[in-house]
Amino acid sequence: MGFSRLGLALAIASLAVIASGTVGSAALADDVMAASTSDTDAENSTGEDATTSMDRGTLPDPPEDRIGWEGGYWYNESIHVEQSDGLSAAELRRYKYRTMARLEEIRGLEFTDDVEIEFIGTGAVADRLDNNISQFRGSDRQWEALFVVGEDREADRVVFETLVGRVAGWAAEEGSESVVLITDDPDEPTAPPRLLAHELAHVLQHQQFDLDADRYRRETLDGEHAKDALVEGEASYLDGVYQQYCANGSWDCVNGGSFATARGDVERDLLPYLGAPYTLGSQYVGHLVDRGGFEAVGDAHRNPPEYSVTALHGERTESGRRAGIAPASPLTVPDRSSDEWTRRDDPDRVGAMALTASIGDDALAWRNDALYSYTDGSADGYVWATRWSNETTAEAFAEAYRQRVRSHGGTQRTAAVWEITTGPFADAFSIERAGDTVRIVNAPAVADLDAIHAGAGPSEQDDSTPTPRNTASKTSVGDTGPPTSSGPTATETSPATADGDGPGFGVVASLVALFAVGVARRKTT
Repeated sequence: MGFSRLGLALAIASLAVIASGTVGSAALADDVMAASTSDTDAENSTGEDATTSMDRGTLPDPPEDRIGWEGGYWYNESIHVEQSDGLSAAELRRYKYRTMARLEEIRGLEFTDDVEIEFIGTGAVADRLDNNISQFRGSDRQWEALFVVGEDREADRVVFETLVGRVAGWAAEEGSESVVLITDDPDEPTAPPRLLAHELAHVLQHQQFDLDADRYRRETLDGEHAKDALVEGEASYLDGVYQQYCANGSWDCVNGGSFATARGDVERDLLPYLGAPYTLGSQYVGHLVDRGGFEAVGDAHRNPPEYSVTALHGERTESGRRAGIAPASPLTVPDRSSDEWTRRDDPDRVGAMALTASIGDDALAWRNDALYSYTDGSADGYVWATRWSNETTAEAFAEAYRQRVRSHGGTQRTAAVWEITTGPFADAFSIERAGDTVRIVNAPAVADLDAIHAGAGPSEQDDSTPTPRNTASKTSVGDTGPPTSSGPTATETSPATADGDGPGFGVVASLVALFAVGVARRKTT
């Protein structure tokens, strides 16, 4: 999916929860402390805010713009902002500029232009977002293969409605320096401090690194997750540092401000995919900062990761390709469909970060995947090949997928063939492993498996009793051979995941806890 070249940054209702506890030690400089200054912003005789000319900070301005000072306010300056009755124009000005100054002080980078902030009501969100969603790359078959959106719904519509129902703001629209925040009452708007910091952080990124540059553009869900692990991960990391200074008393911070009320139809099974770049990305950026300071983060912006597994591997990430963490080349599957079926040219790549929602930390053993969509004009199917660090981790994924099929009422027909007969995921499945590669073929019925991928259906040698799983290693996938790739070998693995002993569903449990209220999300092409 993806409709335009707009580069936006979205945030959603539980932003204040998402990156908590993920701040790396290197980010908290000892010299970023609060000054015990008092606010002297005047009120006129009518009780209204003073004029813009008087709306300046109490500390002396520097002779020229510098890091830690913006629009007349220092990062450690006290201001008067009361959100209980909404933000006035003067209050928003103070709030915005001090937040910008604080982000400069944390990040060590300068805002080069002013930032416009616009508030809109919840009813305007759908119109503003329509046709501008690009971060959820991938076909309907991809979301079906992940058991998120079944064949009874269109995946792009489900994604759109979920974003409309949870978005709290966005930033860095192409060609402008702006932030849009969602509020229940645009006439009396409020802004949670962490939300404002998060979106302004995206503007800072855009001004310094140009988020519209081609190096940030991705064509797959995995690629979007990889890029957003950096872009959203850094913004979440920075708003987390900001929040720590507020919580520990180093900074005097604005109180109040609430996220807009949740609305619309939300697909909760999408929320882990929405939030992963925020939670896991914040940890990734924390590893970079701990290892090389914010210079390492800047280096990552100049060469953003292409594969989300890069971010999952933390401090080993930037040398990911050389270490074998990221694939050296695309994994491909020969087209063995019958004449009645047509294959989509470009495959989806789901990636490791998305798979944390189903197999947890075992996704660290991911080495590549390719999902091809097929149609005969009236029905659809797919072939999904995944490559893993070794046979053990490949079998762990295969078994996890069998369990997912079982959880939807699936029945095992032969050693490799399964069938779900009712519900939105009613289909036939062939799940086979050859060495470190797992191939899943999906078709409308068991009889169609061979038509989509020759050799995937039940063979004459299959008896009526399914064979035990997790026994001897298989050396072939039917009579068609395994998917092919010149990617990294099993020897190029992380010791922590090569034996398949990862914590399994530990990550998904934490994601469910984080996204019970809502999630934050960035949108960019």
